[in-house]
Amino acid sequence: MYRTILVHADNVRDSTPRIALAADLARRFNATLIGVTAGLPRLPIEIYDAGLGTVAVGPDYTEQDRKQLEAEFSKAEATFDRTTKGAGLETSWRATFGPPSEAIVAAAIAADLVVVGPGDRSLLGDLSVASAADVVLRSGRPVLVVPDNVQQAAAKTVVVAWKNTTEAQRAIADALPFMKDAESVVLAAISEGGERPPNLPDAVAFLLRHGIAAKSELIDPKGAAIGDVLLDFARRAQADLVVAGAYGHSRFREWVFGGVTRALLMRSTVPVLFSH
Repeated sequence: MYRTILVHADNVRDSTPRIALAADLARRFNATLIGVTAGLPRLPIEIYDAGLGTVAVGPDYTEQDRKQLEAEFSKAEATFDRTTKGAGLETSWRATFGPPSEAIVAAAIAADLVVVGPGDRSLLGDLSVASAADVVLRSGRPVLVVPDNVQQAAAKTVVVAWKNTTEAQRAIADALPFMKDAESVVLAAISEGGERPPNLPDAVAFLLRHGIAAKSELIDPKGAAIGDVLLDFARRAQADLVVAGAYGHSRFREWVFGGVTRALLMRSTVPVLFSH
């Protein structure tokens, strides 16, 4: 059961839908809700002037920028308070000067479930913007990645991207609270050479022992990218939650992902619960 839920309240763009979703989950699971925001003050910069040469813009600018961040934090906190007001929830608030992803990962130790938006999707990376990928692979907690403007995770129809890996096994265990309330749970397994994964019946039996009448589907990718195949299957199944193991590793300070993880992170239109 999720007893504590952590939600990232963005200080850059409106995160009201995500906070509303997290508050709804906290009510559903009778959980404490923690809101967290973070941001980086810009460092002193240098401006080149043709007449004066290089002009340093120093501490005054940095202090002004810090005050701007504090104003953004206050706005994010007000959004959190307004969205959770009257929900009958136990809540707390955290604001950190620093990279958002680092702040979320650090705070995740206090939570059973972390709720974030897609965040930074740039190729080069932006430390001033939260990265769902970074949080998924570093937090050690199940992470619900919520597309922008989605404010509900009913989880009535759940599709599990099943594979015989540690990450997938952890994902179905982490998603049990969602699946216990679902009307339909489908374990979607990719067919390799037309053969059913030998452990697929065990995965279905595991869920059945938890009172979840899941079924399995064997999918022939027919040469298509597996990530695209799973996204299409979830769409046709009218899934409102996808559960998946996250596969990735760090290389030269960047995260390198498997194709399915990347596709779900970048292109899913419904919330995805990732475990790593």
